[in-house]
Order: sequence, then C-alpha cells, then structure tokens
Amino acid sequence: MKAFSLLFGISMTLVLFSCAGGQSSNNNNPSTEVHCYNGIDDDGDGDIDCDDSDCSLAIQCTIIENCSNLMDDDSDGKIDCADPECDDDPICGGTVEICNNGADDDGDGAIDCADMDCINNAACQAVSENCTNGIDDDGDGLVDCNDADCNGNANCASGVENCSNGIDDDGDSFIDCADADCASASNCNLTENCTNGVDDDGDGLIDCNDGDCTSNAACQASCSEDTLWYNSPDSCPGAEQCGMYLYNEDLYVECLPDADFAGGSFYGACGTGGECPFGSICNGDYCAPFCDVENTVPQHTCPSGGVCLYSVETINLRDIGLCKDLDNCDVTNTASCGTGLQCMLLSEGTVCLTPGAGLSLGAACQYLDDCGPGLICVGTCEQSCSNPGGTDSTHCTVSQDCLDLVDENQISLGLPYGVCN
Repeated sequence: MKAFSLLFGISMTLVLFSCAGGQSSNNNNPSTEVHCYNGIDDDGDGDIDCDDSDCSLAIQCTIIENCSNLMDDDSDGKIDCADPECDDDPICGGTVEICNNGADDDGDGAIDCADMDCINNAACQAVSENCTNGIDDDGDGLVDCNDADCNGNANCASGVENCSNGIDDDGDSFIDCADADCASASNCNLTENCTNGVDDDGDGLIDCNDGDCTSNAACQASCSEDTLWYNSPDSCPGAEQCGMYLYNEDLYVECLPDADFAGGSFYGACGTGGECPFGSICNGDYCAPFCDVENTVPQHTCPSGGVCLYSVETINLRDIGLCKDLDNCDVTNTASCGTGLQCMLLSEGTVCLTPGAGLSLGAACQYLDDCGPGLICVGTCEQSCSNPGGTDSTHCTVSQDCLDLVDENQISLGLPYGVCN
C-alpha cells in the first residue's frame, strides 16, 4: 500500500489598521518616555528607557533583577537571564577569571594573577622556592639553585653538593645522594618499604629486589615450585636446599640435605647416589635442570646449551619442565645417534631421543617424534635434506628441491635442514 505524505499549509493575511484619516494618535510622539522597558526612545530625546531621566522613578529602573529567582524583579517583562541586566552574571553565562590558565577569561585586559579578581585565589599566593627538592616551587621556570631566590641558600653555594639536582656540584665525581656530603640530606635517607610496590629510596630497586629488604620477613622465600630454579635464591634453612624428589610415584618439592646436591653436573651423569646440582633432578642417566613450561613466555629457561624438552607434574599439580642438552646430531643420517635412538629436529637444534610412533613418509603427524628415522614432521612426515633453499641430490629426487623450514608467519627458522618437495 503506497503511503502519501500530505502537507497542509495555512495562509494567514496580516491586516494593518491605522487611525481614521490616516493620522497617528498623540501617543506616537509623546513628550515623555512612556515605556521604560520597551527598548524604544518614546519621546525622541535620544535617551532610551532607564537612560531617560523620565524613568528615574520607574520600578524597572530602581530595582535590580535577581538573575536566579524565576521572578521579574524589575517588572520589565523579562525574567532572570532573559533580562539584559543579567548578561554579565556568571549564572547566565557571564565569564569569570580563571586564575591559572594563561587567558583573560573575563575580558578586562588582566590575565590570571594580574586580574584583581584573583587576589585571594590560592594559585596567586606567593610560594617560596625550596632549594633542594628538584621542583620549581614558585612556578618561574627555574628549579632549586638555578632560581635567583636561592642565591643565599647554603646548599647553592659554589662547591657545595646539591643533593637533588642530578649534578656533580662540587666536582668530586659523586652526584646527589652518592656524594658523602649528602649523607644527612632528607631525600637521601629514605627507607625502602618492602611490600608496597614502590621504589621508596630511589635506588631503582623495588621491594624484595632491593638489597635493603634481604632480611625482611616478607622477602624470605619458602621452598616451593617457585624456588626450584638453578638461579633461585636459597629458600631453606641451614644445610638444606630446595629440591624435588620422587616418592611412591609422586613428585614432592621440599628442603633436602645439601648432600643430595653434592654430585653430578647439568646435562652430565648423575652422582653415584642420584645426586644432582641445585636446580636439577636425576632423570634416568643425566642431571636435568628445571625449566618453566607453565608460562607462554618462560620465566625460567634452561642453562646454556639446553632445551626445555620434557614436563612432569608435582604433587601440588604444578607442571615443571626438564631440560636436555643439544646433541647436534645429523637428522638426515639415520644412524647418527646410535642404537635405540633417533635424531630429531627442534627449533633450537637437534637431539637424540627414543623413537616415537615411527610413521612413514607422507603420513599425517603432529609431534616431532611421530615420524620415522630421517623424516621431519611438518604436518606430514617428509624426507629431511641438508641444503634448505637449494637442491640435495643425496636425499631428494631429481625433481625435488630442499625447502626451507619456516614458522607460522612464513619466516625462516634459519635451520641447517629442510624437507624435500
């Protein structure tokens, strides 16, 4: 159904009436100001409304309009802000001087504190320069001893160290609080609060990371999955260290005797009694350092030369990674790792591991150990080659190239191996 929009127009005829004979009445040119609030010079003397002496006693010219009471106080037919008398009232949009914005808000030619309206404003009260706090207290753009107000201050005398200006004032190569002259300065005797997340003493170290907090109870670590790492601070009393041990197929983290850590070496053979250095555990035949597998960006990585390869779960349901050193084996050589082991390619390098599923060429795969010897998992098991970006006639067919290995953003991993395709 089509809709129509109808426009109704109303024509109005304006009829002008005049007095009989076309002559104006006497009120059109009165000898006195008739209306003291109509904005017209009724008597033609050049003075309008209240400016005309005829209106000196008119109520509109003797009573001041209250601009916020909703009343027509001066009976001129205009209420509050509609009355011209209220034009400059702040309630009606009139401007007042703001004393600290660098502008002449009320248009009187005086800006901020130079305007008499600001004489009692706090921003315009005189402020004295503190000559040792590194702040421009009086707002003149000059700080501490650079301000002429500090010329007589002892801290600003030539050769005396100012303890808060970042300058070696006395030329002894020590600046501010690092200068012995500042030993008693208030800003150089701040104490670090070890639990508030603030660098209270200004040395760049916060809370427990500040050496001042070493003995603070809040900064004493307790043995847990968070203090196992080879570079963790000591979190156990006396002749003990934080470590992990296996009991009834469960892994526990506790303070253990120093003797349990007195043997073996990272990535090397365990001690005769299964001893391994602090931060590692005997993983079969070698000491495996711990690594972080819980965070996308690891907070604790392997010691030099290792890769975070395995993961175990503690009795507290925390996942802890175990490191293995790189073997630098040849992934294209099916015999480079010896009996029972297979060379596998990681982004960090190559390692010798126990074979996994042993899938054949072209089979779909998911994990690095899914494929058989000489193959690399790239979604499918593909033949490895040793000249990525070129040709490898030893491992690839004549019609194949040795393709480079890239990450999910198609950026080369920079590895010495590729896959035939």
